[in-house]
Amino acid sequence: MPRTIIGLDISEDTVTAVQAKSMMQGYQVTGCVAVPITEAGGIRVALRAVCEEIDPKGSACNSVIEDGHVSFRNLSMPFTDLKKIRQTLVFELETLMASSVDKHLVDFIDVNRSASQTDLIAATVDRAFIAEHLSNFEPLGVEPEILDVRNLPLANQVLMQPDSPENGMLLCIGSKKCSIILFLDKKIVLIRQLPFNAAGLAEVASLTAKREPVGESFDSQAYVAQLASLCRSINLTLRGFQVETGNISKPEKVFITGPGSLLPETAEIVSKGLALPVSLLNLRETAGNIQLSEHLVSLYNPALMDNALGLAIRESKKAKGFNFRREEFQVKTQLVRIKKELIHASIYLSIILVLLAVNSLVDYRDLKKRTADLESRIKAIFTQTFPEITNIVDPMHQMNTKISELKNTAAGAPGINMDRTVLETLNDISARIPKNLKVQVNRMVVDQDGIQIRGTTDTFNTVDSIKKGLESSEMYQDVVIASANLDQSGKGVRFEIKMGRAQ
Repeated sequence: MPRTIIGLDISEDTVTAVQAKSMMQGYQVTGCVAVPITEAGGIRVALRAVCEEIDPKGSACNSVIEDGHVSFRNLSMPFTDLKKIRQTLVFELETLMASSVDKHLVDFIDVNRSASQTDLIAATVDRAFIAEHLSNFEPLGVEPEILDVRNLPLANQVLMQPDSPENGMLLCIGSKKCSIILFLDKKIVLIRQLPFNAAGLAEVASLTAKREPVGESFDSQAYVAQLASLCRSINLTLRGFQVETGNISKPEKVFITGPGSLLPETAEIVSKGLALPVSLLNLRETAGNIQLSEHLVSLYNPALMDNALGLAIRESKKAKGFNFRREEFQVKTQLVRIKKELIHASIYLSIILVLLAVNSLVDYRDLKKRTADLESRIKAIFTQTFPEITNIVDPMHQMNTKISELKNTAAGAPGINMDRTVLETLNDISARIPKNLKVQVNRMVVDQDGIQIRGTTDTFNTVDSIKKGLESSEMYQDVVIASANLDQSGKGVRFEIKMGRAQ
């Protein structure tokens, strides 16, 4: 029997749902609705309104994490085994994150795998936010099976189309953020979210969701300036990616979706700002295998609903995507809905059991040899890492014990187990130095005992002003000017300020 899935897309402006039924030759859209998010009602009220329009009972559900709550990083790992990557990824991210990695849930997609390493995109989301986000669905009796990243399922659908370019970019322009998904050689290689404060665009999305005319209240002149600034940020982001990776390939075409694509001037401005051809995305027309019920033709709006459609037809086994329904957020009830799938699962299980039995009889000797080799390699690594330990009984247990000791020793490092983190300290120093002063900080040392700042400025009076500003903070004590001298040009002053942490 055909499976019905509801794609629930949640943005800063609207909650959008598209219900699609999987057919032999494609998909049939059987329902669609967009509800604006108001300050008074919030996401919960909008979700309830969506579920009143489209009954979720009997349908599976795919949803997303809202923009702005996901952090993306491009990494390279010296492994090709995806399980090993998942086990070690948190340790790689630990040195890159401002807060404890344990507070975040991590997932990844692999970009490219060679013989010795894997290039990947890692995504992290605060666990507390995921718990709060899922609580919005509980009163409605809806439990998303998948929590993906916004726009990624839609980008995967674009990649699947035979006429899509090898290199391209998807831009989802919202009222507060713009999401960038760059793909090169038909592979997604970059995901970023840029701030974009488009005054009035939220109202345009709200009126469109309610199928009301936009009118003449929208300030198109201000929007044009904001969009031009966004294009500059996008160009800087792409240039930074090229410098970091050495990949000089450029997008051949840009696809635009989101509330920004509701305005006719958007495509022309973005095309001019990026110097690339631009088209407004309409997934239903581009895909060709998506049928729309006749009564929905006038209701379906690609700019607001394509993301939800991408979620509804998301191919979980084929397309690369994230899913934050894992670990403590894993779906607890996995009901088998299709009898055919149960039969297939039974057949596969029987085959696996037979293969396991054959493998245990035929390959036992080889397995034992490999186990001994692995144990030898583990001991060698242990000996190389901890040469001072000569009595090796259980290397794994001893290694964990040693790592715990090192972590306890490192607890006094900057930003760890202190009342205030390094980021809080930097933020306070920035706030204490007046913005009108000409100051360039060349070196800053933050440790458990105190803070040392070296830099250059224009006059000795400016150095005194910096000192007075820092003395006004309760975070420091004994703020002193260690040195203040004219630089070699005689036009600037090199200074050094030392201060201790307040007890």
